Amino acid sequence: MRTEINVLPHTEPAPPAADSLRFGPLQRFELQPAERRLLVDGVPAALGRRALDLLIVLAARPDHLLTKNELLERVWPGLVVEEANLQMQISNLRKVLGGDLIATVPGRGYRFAAVVGNAPSASASAPSPPSTTPTPPPPAAHGLIGRDDDIARLEALLQAGGSVSLVGTSGVGKTSLARAVAGRWPGRSVWVELAALAQGSQVAGALARALDLQLTGSDEEAPAQLAAALKGQALLLVLDNAEHLIQPCAALVTLLRPLASVQLLVTSQAPLALAGERVLRLEPLAVPRPEANLDGAAPEGAPALLIERIVAADHRFTLTPAALPLLRAVCEQLDGLPLALEMAAARVPLLGLRGVHDALAERFAMLTRGHRDAATRHRTLHNALDWSYRLLGPEEQRLFRALGMFSDGFTLDLAVALMTDDTGARWVVIDGLSTLADRSLLVVGHEDPPRFRLLETMRAFALDQLDRSDEPAANASTDPSKEPSAGPSTKRASEGAAVRLRHAEAVLALFARHALGNTTTAALCMAEMENARDAIAWAREHDLSVAARLTARVTLVTTFSVWRHESGNWLLALESAMNRPEGLALPLDIQAAWWTERARIGGIRREASARVAGRRAVALWRPLQRPRDSLRATLIWVRSIAVPDAELAEACAELEAQAAAIPDLTGRERLGVLGALIRAAVIRGDHLAVLAGREAEVVLAQELSDLDPRDAAESSIVNTLVYLGRNAEAVERGRVLLARVDADGSGRNGNLPWVLGGLFAALLALGRLAEARALLPRLVAAGRRFATAMVVPLLCGLAAGEQRHRAAARLLGHARQRYESQGVTFEPEEEAGLARLLADASKALGPAEAQALVQQGRSLTQDAAEALAASDEP
Repeated sequence: MRTEINVLPHTEPAPPAADSLRFGPLQRFELQPAERRLLVDGVPAALGRRALDLLIVLAARPDHLLTKNELLERVWPGLVVEEANLQMQISNLRKVLGGDLIATVPGRGYRFAAVVGNAPSASASAPSPPSTTPTPPPPAAHGLIGRDDDIARLEALLQAGGSVSLVGTSGVGKTSLARAVAGRWPGRSVWVELAALAQGSQVAGALARALDLQLTGSDEEAPAQLAAALKGQALLLVLDNAEHLIQPCAALVTLLRPLASVQLLVTSQAPLALAGERVLRLEPLAVPRPEANLDGAAPEGAPALLIERIVAADHRFTLTPAALPLLRAVCEQLDGLPLALEMAAARVPLLGLRGVHDALAERFAMLTRGHRDAATRHRTLHNALDWSYRLLGPEEQRLFRALGMFSDGFTLDLAVALMTDDTGARWVVIDGLSTLADRSLLVVGHEDPPRFRLLETMRAFALDQLDRSDEPAANASTDPSKEPSAGPSTKRASEGAAVRLRHAEAVLALFARHALGNTTTAALCMAEMENARDAIAWAREHDLSVAARLTARVTLVTTFSVWRHESGNWLLALESAMNRPEGLALPLDIQAAWWTERARIGGIRREASARVAGRRAVALWRPLQRPRDSLRATLIWVRSIAVPDAELAEACAELEAQAAAIPDLTGRERLGVLGALIRAAVIRGDHLAVLAGREAEVVLAQELSDLDPRDAAESSIVNTLVYLGRNAEAVERGRVLLARVDADGSGRNGNLPWVLGGLFAALLALGRLAEARALLPRLVAAGRRFATAMVVPLLCGLAAGEQRHRAAARLLGHARQRYESQGVTFEPEEEAGLARLLADASKALGPAEAQALVQQGRSLTQDAAEALAASDEP
């Protein structure tokens, strides 16, 4: 039998059947009371008898309140039933119809909220011809904010003809942008909502309903009928939410694309992957960078949307300058995703902006207030992401869950190391990453090679899924030595535990490949510091061996970076565990390496306990017969001793003996030995020996092309020249050095505090106070950035040089409190300078007042102390 479709307009509709009703989006539901069934897109729905009776009663009186008692009497006539039965049947109906069509009137009953119309008679012998009013795009609920450029780009692509795919992650605003563009389209536009469809065969029917066409014949013939019907018609056809129906939509677009007058726009989380397809990837709204000055400027991007939605929810909200950083932080935490921002705004009237910010740690519980007219999957943030997640295959879901472990992004090599030990499976991981990127769940950076990341909202969802997963680890390490140290249980680790262990081991392997002086591996490691922090935090509680090895490796890489202080804290946090039985049971080489690094970090911080750690490290290496590791531990022991006593002499003698016993010392090892002996000369007060040693150190570092040790040696030369009274020479060398280490003014060089400190001290000694004060902001900023207290005595010196004795005495008290709280001791020269400062203050003010001011200074905060130094307060 030949099938036909009539595309001519008609004047008299077919007589409706009184017992059939259509309702819902695009009239996709058809209730046939006489047949005792409900059709969804022409397919019978699975509804129980009572649920169907309830639907018939509700649909018979649309938009009318039906009380609970009335419904109970009509659906369960002559029976006494609990109200819970009614609630259960309402719930069953909503599972089929969605949450929009049956409204609850609290305390009273229910209202059928759908617009109900009569369905065409099933007995009609010919298909109903179409009307001349196809489905227009639904209006956007709000005006678009921050999307002017995206609208212009999309309109330009559409004007060029063919098919355009608007692609982006869930909640990014694809539908809203498509609505806006369709509403501006100069000709006819037709909107086809695909989200509610469950099968590919339903796509053609949804398009036919949007066009008000009646299809006849089989599902296989429907696309060709549509193409014939659309031939010669000029319109913009929008297929919205196609991500779960990629293949049938691609087939339909392929069929319709030759129609020159039909312009196709598809919104989806993934492209259709068709030849000639033009893809516009919609990114989240722009979030201002932390350093951006928001005060006085009109908000744009994500903050503008958040403000507009907050005001819409609470007209009392007033934007103040103090609220701007908080607004930016909320936008950043929500990745600029419009859906998430709207849900957050809805919570502000109750929680306040600060409360919303603080509650975002539980974002999926908080962000549950979407618009009532939104699609079900966009009612909560969790629903929106769950929709995307369930479109993935099982292996892609497993990859997505695992990638949630990465903080601040990851490389391809790290992703492979996380997922498999099989090098042959590398391409499986690459294909999985490609799928996640295509589906807008993974952000691919512009670097070469690229760096990948999950948006923070996606990452939180991935971790939530990982925590919920009870699956056994499908790909845990096959090496028995890599099992978590949770005990002798033979039960396989949970997926979450296995993934967290593999993440920590992958980060450890990266840092273990780093060799001192290798700038390439150092850069790779520095890019993964957020991952290192998370891995250490997990390992500290679950695998002490991994934690000890990783902290020792990380602190070695971060010596000349802004991470030095924080990474040192990670290492120090393990000390109590390393002294407990579980730490003492670790292999000797792990213990020795950790205590070596513990001594080094303590020496940098001038901790009195560093020498104890150094001696312990040397003792641990001794039986292992590893002379180079023992040499490094010994030179660190030397550097950790802060007084010229017998232990310093013993350590120096042992260091020289060990160095002499290794005939083929590398240049780096010679540099380390030299630096340790120079440090011993500093402690003995032999500044001429220090100066000579530092000059030799610079030459050796230059031979090795190692810039950080060279700059550190030169900054030490500047300070040594100050101790020797050669201040003019110190200023000259200090300015040259400063221009080199901070050439770009970024303040990122780890030697900067000591370079600035040496120059500042020389200027103070020469009485060039105005020049020293000009350096003060940079000195204070560098001290804060690298978390060093060495700046504080210099602040005392500036106040004393300016004859501000009261301020100098208070700053002296602050300096002593800062050093004591950090377990740090003053260098001998610093101690002598502070003693002179107190003597001058006592002479000018009297001993009692000077001591009282010192005591007051001990309670100063760091902010207050820095403000006092910068002021002209006496």
